[in-house]
Amino acid sequence: MDRKALLKQVYMFRAVTADDLAALLAISETRSYAPGDTIYRNGEPAKELFVIEMGTVDIGLPDRKVPIMTVGSGQVFGEITFFDRGERTAVASTREVTYLMRMPYDHLDTLLNERPGLALHFYRGMCTHLTRLLRHLVHDVSVDTIRRLL
Repeated sequence: MDRKALLKQVYMFRAVTADDLAALLAISETRSYAPGDTIYRNGEPAKELFVIEMGTVDIGLPDRKVPIMTVGSGQVFGEITFFDRGERTAVASTREVTYLMRMPYDHLDTLLNERPGLALHFYRGMCTHLTRLLRHLVHDVSVDTIRRLL
């Protein structure tokens, strides 16, 4: 898939201009991983987000064998720690041969500062995504609570 088209599918970049997409691609690099490779570990400093060009990545806790979630081609991961710059809270590893577009946080910061339109769409996209996740979580917790009460 065309890398520009790939970025256009990612929720935080859907509304950005062609020039902004080109600038994002300029700060990105593609890396390839073999099946079972670790992309990052719990406790490591978070320095970048990833867009999956092709492949599958399991995100999990270090003490569990079953992943919390699995993400695939066209999806993004590692973006949440962009906001607090803390340590990784999970382990990310490849399930198959995987190609990732790596976007360093410091380069993304620079672009967002230089391009207010990109920043607006990026933060709006992130807020919308996080709001949806929170609503699903509240719904799931509420349903679980109601089931326990019955």
